[in-house]
Amino acid sequence: MANQKLRVSVLLACLALLMGFLSLSAFWSSSGASFVSVASKMRSTRTAVHIGNGYQERMSPRDHDKTFLVADATGATAEVTYKKRPFGILRYSPGKDHIGAMVMEIIPKSRYPGDPQGQAFAAGVTSGRVLKSINGKDVSGMEFAHIMDLLDDEVMDQRMSQHFYASEKAGRLADPVDLPITVVYQEGAGQDIEWPQMKEDIWEGFTR
Repeated sequence: MANQKLRVSVLLACLALLMGFLSLSAFWSSSGASFVSVASKMRSTRTAVHIGNGYQERMSPRDHDKTFLVADATGATAEVTYKKRPFGILRYSPGKDHIGAMVMEIIPKSRYPGDPQGQAFAAGVTSGRVLKSINGKDVSGMEFAHIMDLLDDEVMDQRMSQHFYASEKAGRLADPVDLPITVVYQEGAGQDIEWPQMKEDIWEGFTR
């Protein structure tokens, strides 16, 4: 009889633990789903973030990436003014010797009028364009990390948060440019890059 009561007590304790675990899992799932919006709000403020240092660790190169020369960007130019951060550009990539920056991936839609993360798409920015200038200052010969600090532009999500906050310890190469930011892009570099189609994942957002 005593053994039976002991077994019942153990079963009830296990059931309580299971219910607690399920409740905790549900909490973290809901928290994770809202992390992107929270991080986006955090990124919209002028906090001491360090975009340049560690950017490549967070935004690791893709198989289709190829080394490009900024000097090859001799084609048409396009000027875009951004009023909010982030701009809707998912990834930038450095040129040879980490000089210059190229737009690699863009969020391919605008969810609503004035959507900050739809700015680049709405302005017609496309993959392969090299950054020529920021607010009238030529950045084509600058170090990649320096350009990233000037832009202070990064679409954050839970996949990159740990690397992002770790990079805050590395220090800045430049202060972020005040909004609004006018960026001039130029075509012509990276002509041999084959761009896979962007796909939307329910958990990871847009990826190639």
